Amino acid sequence: SSGINAEYGVDNKIHLKGYAFSGAGAKIIRVDVTLDDGTTWHTAELQQDDSPLNRCWSWSIWEGDIPLPEGAKAGDEVKVTCCAIDSNYNRQPEKVKNIWNLRGCLSNSWHSISVNLK
Repeated sequence: SSGINAEYGVDNKIHLKGYAFSGAGAKIIRVDVTLDDGTTWHTAELQQDDSPLNRCWSWSIWEGDIPLPEGAKAGDEVKVTCCAIDSNYNRQPEKVKNIWNLRGCLSNSWHSISVNLK
């Protein structure tokens, strides 16, 4: 199988990290993460400075200990999906098909990766 390998703890959580960016100076105010195709969402912790909401011109780092779906075990593959919300309350679109364009501009839909549990 493809994807990233990840170990999980006795608490049945995996530690995830990532980054988000909004553009136009808007600050990322929340990043949500799901491991079950959006049935449940978990809010990640943001690691960012105290810049004003309209003066943020860099990536916002996030991380969190996210609970695995019920019944997940070593050898399983889990799809991790994240979605960011900025200070203008813009939320990333779920799918790229509604925003696709030839040049690839503003291709900013939810991001997903596969994780192999070890």
